[in-house]
Amino acid sequence: MSQAAASWLRRGAACVMLALACAAAPGARAQPGSVEMPPAEDDAPPVDVRPGGASCGTINSRAMEASLVIRQHASALSVGIPPDARAQGIVLLAYLDQWAGRLRGLIDLGEFTECLDEGEAETYRRALALANRVGNQAREDLFRAARAPQPEQPRNRRP
Repeated sequence: MSQAAASWLRRGAACVMLALACAAAPGARAQPGSVEMPPAEDDAPPVDVRPGGASCGTINSRAMEASLVIRQHASALSVGIPPDARAQGIVLLAYLDQWAGRLRGLIDLGEFTECLDEGEAETYRRALALANRVGNQAREDLFRAARAPQPEQPRNRRP
């Protein structure tokens, strides 16, 4: 390891230790036996909960997570499924379909609650289109391998 890398590593470790010490400090100053009360409802930060029952931030973050997972699975499936890894390909395809369904529901919920702007919705729709395209290609490859012609077996002939 170079000297510069070791220096950065030591600085990073020192910063982490300092952050942990600062995070633990408020709890250390508390009186023994005292219990901190949660903030009153009037003091709590407002959370924008829409008719769908979830906050817009939650809907958006879940949709972003789903689109990233879809892109990862689509990337893995886009190179093709080798015949010896057919079972893993089927499982990966099932995960892709599961996450695509989840994203489709989140897009519907986001549009119903007016949480997604047009740019976000378009990004998520593109991820769905990618999932459909790659999923259909993977299914075709899997079914083509399953329907491949079997070599003919010699028949018993009577003399």
